[in-house]
Amino acid sequence: MSEKEEIILFMTTMSSSLEVKKKCQKISTVMASVTSTHNLIEKDISVPGGLVNMRDVLKDPKALPPQLYSEKLGPLGGYELFENAVEDDKLQDFLKKEYEFLAEHPTRTAS
Repeated sequence: MSEKEEIILFMTTMSSSLEVKKKCQKISTVMASVTSTHNLIEKDISVPGGLVNMRDVLKDPKALPPQLYSEKLGPLGGYELFENAVEDDKLQDFLKKEYEFLAEHPTRTAS
């Protein structure tokens, strides 16, 4: 059996934003479906230095949670890209950093 790939979910439990909490929970719930191939590690950025650490790891000084990061591949993306991949049934591609969201997706309408 091959070794499971570790995926880090940079999330927060202290956010006053219900939307951020729901996004973090949704990622955790969806990722539970791929436990045979991936091991999700939740890192709470609300601990002292957590936000700075997340931004350093992602090499993005403006990154906000939730964010996904692969130990092998580097930053995978935030919630919006994750959600689009799930809607397109391309979660495995997203986790391999092979998913690219197309703005002109045929099932999406312009805002």
